[in-house]
Amino acid sequence: MYALNHQQTEAYLHHLDTAAPQQPDLANLDRLIVAHQRRVAFENVDVLLDCPIHIDADSVFTKVVERQRGGYCYELNNLFARLLLALGYQVELLGGRVRWGLPLDAPQTMLSHLMLRVQLPEGPHLADVGFGSATPWRAVPLEGPMLPDFPYRLRPQDDDTGEVQLENFRAETGWAACYRFGPDVHAWVDCIPRNWYTSTHPNSVFRQMLMTARSEGEWRLTLANGTFNKRHRDGRVESRKIEHAAELVDVLQNDFLLNLTDDEIEPLRQRLESLLNG
Repeated sequence: MYALNHQQTEAYLHHLDTAAPQQPDLANLDRLIVAHQRRVAFENVDVLLDCPIHIDADSVFTKVVERQRGGYCYELNNLFARLLLALGYQVELLGGRVRWGLPLDAPQTMLSHLMLRVQLPEGPHLADVGFGSATPWRAVPLEGPMLPDFPYRLRPQDDDTGEVQLENFRAETGWAACYRFGPDVHAWVDCIPRNWYTSTHPNSVFRQMLMTARSEGEWRLTLANGTFNKRHRDGRVESRKIEHAAELVDVLQNDFLLNLTDDEIEPLRQRLESLLNG
């Protein structure tokens, strides 16, 4: 994996409406995470439209920065990692096994999530801008105590894998698993078949439903087919049902800031109609 070039870095930072950090430290990493989650949505629209998901640097840069769209982990954490490298951060790729929404006794899941370990003067931290509804809005320390008043924690697993589990606290459910991961660094080439499965296999959840998320200050918007939630950091949730595909398209454009072209809107409306009525 290589860094973005100077022109790409400048354009990406302009898209995020934030300045380049003066030094690669934790405070600036947190600032970049916040800026990214405010401007770039987690979304799987191209997967639903049967568009190929290319994860080389130039293709993702074109989609996110030039086309003003979002993506999922193999796009967003990929591009964010390349930005961090260009800004002087030391970044390593990690692979996760998603557990979100699964019962505790659910079978093992495959390695299907990409996130980042960033080596900082303050110690190694987990950075993730591409998980979806439960994406941490700041870096998570991988060593030492967890952050106070922060609804995320890392819990070691009771086995010999050396894995830990990222968990998110919600008032209505308590602690829930996000994903498990180990300390091993993953090669970029390993992301290629995982991205192919995620975007093309009929059993992939990304092929079966609309999933979008974006943060804005003290709350995070999520959309799962027709369920539109606004979750505040204090635990309050405002929820409503969207019953018409045309309104879903409007929400994607206006609330999730997706720049949809005219030739995408009608096929997307038809696909969303089938999901709402399926």
